[in-house]
Amino acid sequence: MIAKLESIAYLQNALDYCERGGELIASNKCIGNSTEINSQIERNNALNDRCVKNTFHIKIRIAPEDKGKLNTQDWIDISNDYAKMIGFKENLYAVYMHEEGTNKEHIHIVASRIQSNNLAVEDSFTHYKNMDFCREIEKKYKLRQVKRVLETVKKQEIFIKNDNRIAPLEEKIKSAINQSDSFEDFEFHLKNMGVKTKKGRGIGFIDEKGVYIKGSAINRKYSLKGIEKLLSYEQQEKRMNKKNKGFKM
Repeated sequence: MIAKLESIAYLQNALDYCERGGELIASNKCIGNSTEINSQIERNNALNDRCVKNTFHIKIRIAPEDKGKLNTQDWIDISNDYAKMIGFKENLYAVYMHEEGTNKEHIHIVASRIQSNNLAVEDSFTHYKNMDFCREIEKKYKLRQVKRVLETVKKQEIFIKNDNRIAPLEEKIKSAINQSDSFEDFEFHLKNMGVKTKKGRGIGFIDEKGVYIKGSAINRKYSLKGIEKLLSYEQQEKRMNKKNKGFKM
């Protein structure tokens, strides 16, 4: 299992994306379609005008070989357990099922970070919380269990450029990959960060200022084949279960 969490500022776009690609299976303190839920969450988020990224967008996916092992109620229970772990179980949130019955079955949770005391739910160390949560859920529902091990991050050769646009663009691509497990997801997240994707025989990106940069010129692993590999379930699972040496909670 893989769980990903991102703090975002594009609430309506996230809700539209989730509704367009799937079915609402549960909600907490909000009802209706994506537009109606957006209005309700926006009113709540307005209670804290200092928190820019005031919404959580979460994606939880099972391994392909676990197809058919979870029913809708299982997913609802998992979403509630996740909300409790992260700390937004009393907040407004909506849960959407995507790709039901396939080997890409997953849910999206869109949640307000703003609590009744007007403070935002913390989003620190969520990567490690996600790993612990996935291991617990794998045991509880008898899903394929992943052994959590310490891994050394391999160094990647990166093209060194004097162009100061490379580094921020590379960070956005990295962030989009970490949030995605399909090319559609990848394009969606980049678009919300102001980056357009140009895909043909290869891949390139257009930044906020309209400048086109070839993917492999940013980093060799960001060629089209490289990105497709990074979006594969196997690669995501490896990344999600890496833990920095010496990290202590």
